[in-house]
Amino acid sequence: MTFKQLEVFLAVADTRSFSKGGEAVSLAQSTASQHIRALEDQLQARLFDRSASQVTLTEAGRLFYDHAARICRCCSEAIEAVRRFQGLEQATLRVGASTIPAAFLIPDLLGRFCTAWPGVRLELQQGDTREVLRLLQDDLVELAVVGGCPTESPFTFEEIGDERIVLVGASDRVQQQSIRIDDLTELPMITRESGSGTRQAVDNCLLKTGVDPKGLRIVAQLGSSEAVRRAVLGGGGYAFISSLAVARELADGTLTMMNVQDFEVKRCFYLVWLSGRTLSPAAEAFRDLIRTSLNG
Repeated sequence: MTFKQLEVFLAVADTRSFSKGGEAVSLAQSTASQHIRALEDQLQARLFDRSASQVTLTEAGRLFYDHAARICRCCSEAIEAVRRFQGLEQATLRVGASTIPAAFLIPDLLGRFCTAWPGVRLELQQGDTREVLRLLQDDLVELAVVGGCPTESPFTFEEIGDERIVLVGASDRVQQQSIRIDDLTELPMITRESGSGTRQAVDNCLLKTGVDPKGLRIVAQLGSSEAVRRAVLGGGGYAFISSLAVARELADGTLTMMNVQDFEVKRCFYLVWLSGRTLSPAAEAFRDLIRTSLNG
């Protein structure tokens, strides 16, 4: 049984004519008749009584009519829903983002995205880089923005920008604004969890300079940049943190940035999706917007 057969059946039933019914669905009378015969053979029931003057539904045909109409109506609604989806008139886009992109990059783009595509609803899920990539792999989000890039993974990564990660302390606690790399082991440090892109970027840079991250005096490990920022403001210790996350505090003087001689930490942000996956039109639109916004 095909959608076309149902469409022909309804047209013939409504017009009570094979010729007019076929014309209504852009088919010749002979072709329309073939569709009806094939349908009756499959159902093993006669659907129409045929006479020289008219075509009328049999009792089986009347019973079948309501079901066929309902099926065709559902098919038409499904086709229309996909067309609206493809035209970005009605869609839901699920995006995952690690802490800094979720707090600073995506909110800045949200107004432009909603203005350009008002029919798209954006659902944002936040976690550290490792958690977000797990959401992507489990198909709980379609697109992700993270600050880490595993060397082997089932994902496609596209670099979209970078940021500085800076060492900060509460201004009333900072005694030296410039220190040597070896001095880091003497500071009480507050860090992110191991799955954080910020943590991974700092640890990688430390290892490249010959400093073992395990040798740092870590007094607290916290689950978000906001928690780290507040802990440093409260005098709990020093931390490497995104410059985006502490821009206001550096500007108003409540936090002080410390220069670590011959040591600089930068990390990239990446757009990520499952390799080989065809992105929805909404995801394509979001990807294009974030590309142009961050890359000029």
